[in-house]
Amino acid sequence: MTQLPDPARARSFGPSAEAYAAHRPGYPGPAVDWALGTVRGRVLDLAAGIGKLTASLVGRVREVVGVEPDPAMLARLRAELPDVEAHEGAAEQIPLPDASVDAVLVGQAIHWFDPGRAFPEIARVLRPGGVLAGR
Repeated sequence: MTQLPDPARARSFGPSAEAYAAHRPGYPGPAVDWALGTVRGRVLDLAAGIGKLTASLVGRVREVVGVEPDPAMLARLRAELPDVEAHEGAAEQIPLPDASVDAVLVGQAIHWFDPGRAFPEIARVLRPGGVLAGR
């Protein structure tokens, strides 16, 4: 039997938001370009953390949306990227309308998702032909 990720543990990184900002590396441009493919529309950074991947998307696509479950991490994202639309939420309950994004990128958090709930939610917010790229 597969054990599902602990949602409380997935939301426990807030006390480390400053350390993440100071020490966590960004994302290499070629990797971000590969993940996006030809997508240049509206992109969701799901489980956005402090916004390292979000920042890499700004300027590459028309619009970036960040969704993050941890309030402290989300606050840091909003402070660093005040012009980016950012919401508190989780992969299992994405606070966006149906078919509202062209791509969903997940930097380093897909292992925290409950796949039985998260992947249908991701499919719900993706437009037809949309891209999902996660690590």
